[in-house]
This record gives sequence, structure tokens and C-alpha cells, in this order.
Amino acid sequence: MAKVTLTNQADFTGTYGAAENPVTFSSNQVSTTIIQGLTATKTADKEFWVDGPLLYTIQIQNSSGDTFSKGVLKDTLDSIVTLDTAFGVKINDSATSDFTFNGGVLSVNLPDMADGGTLTVTFQVIQTTP
Repeated sequence: MAKVTLTNQADFTGTYGAAENPVTFSSNQVSTTIIQGLTATKTADKEFWVDGPLLYTIQIQNSSGDTFSKGVLKDTLDSIVTLDTAFGVKINDSATSDFTFNGGVLSVNLPDMADGGTLTVTFQVIQTTP
């Protein structure tokens, strides 16, 4: 089975505030593994995040010719965020309780996905440190 891992991060420079202090920062690093017809894309609802929740959306598509079954999504979150338990985790816009969040790792059990199917997993994080 052919496998390719794509990794991407965006870098920024500019000034911040009335004093126009120089600032340099980077986005989170996103990795996607492509396995013969199974693809996943992760996005965030904000390009710049100051406060409030940040919504992550992960879309999984199956064009492998077979059913993708017993899937588990594991996402290791940065140490400065935690899962927004009030929002929880949703699969295709329906709340699910079939997940765990321990030690900064979100683990979501996925339903079976037939060939041609798509699953969308959404969850929010909140900052734990300023």
C-alpha cells in the first residue's frame, strides 16, 4: 500500500499593536497521510487566534474501493490547549460520546465508511495558558 505524508506550516512576520513591535509567528503544523484512496484534511476556523474557542474540522474521504472500518482518529493537541468539553466532538454534525481525551490526545472511534463516503469530525479547543 503506497503511503505519502504531507506536512505544512505557514510562517508570518509583521508588526503588532500601536507601538508596531515586530513579531514573527507560525501556524500549527498540519500533516496528512494519503493511503490509496483514503484522504484526510484538517482545517481551523481561524487564521489568527487571540481568545475564545478554536474549531477544528477534519474531513475523511474514502475512494479506496473498499469499506474503511474500525477507524480511530487520534489527534495530539498542543500543550497550550485543551478540548472544549462543552462543545464535545461531532461526526457529520451529530454529537458523539465515542471518544476519549487523555494526556492531550483526542481519540475518536469512527463509524464504518463505505467506498465513496465522507466523514466530517469537528471539535473545539480552548487555550489553557495565555
